[in-house]
Amino acid sequence: MDKDKNITTEKVINPRTPEKVHHDISSMLSNGVNYIDTLVEYARLNGLEIEAVADIVKKSTILKEKVRTEAVKMKMVIKDDKDITELC
Repeated sequence: MDKDKNITTEKVINPRTPEKVHHDISSMLSNGVNYIDTLVEYARLNGLEIEAVADIVKKSTILKEKVRTEAVKMKMVIKDDKDITELC
C-alpha cells in the first residue's frame, strides 16, 4: 500500500494580522509607494476584497493613522481633530 495515497494534503491558512500585513507591505513602502496604493496592491496580489484589507487596517491604530494622514495630505478627506479610532 502506498503511503502517499493515504496522506491528505490540507492547505494551512495563515491569519492576516495588522502586523503581518504591515510586514508584507514594508518593501513597497520603502520604495516610496504610499500606504493607500500599497494596501490596494496588497489586496490585488492576495486575491482579497479591499473591504477585507480595510477590516485588517481598522484593527491597527498605526495603520489607521498612516492612512488617515496620507488621505488628508492628498485632500481625499477633510482634516479634523477627531481621533481616527472613534470612526472605526
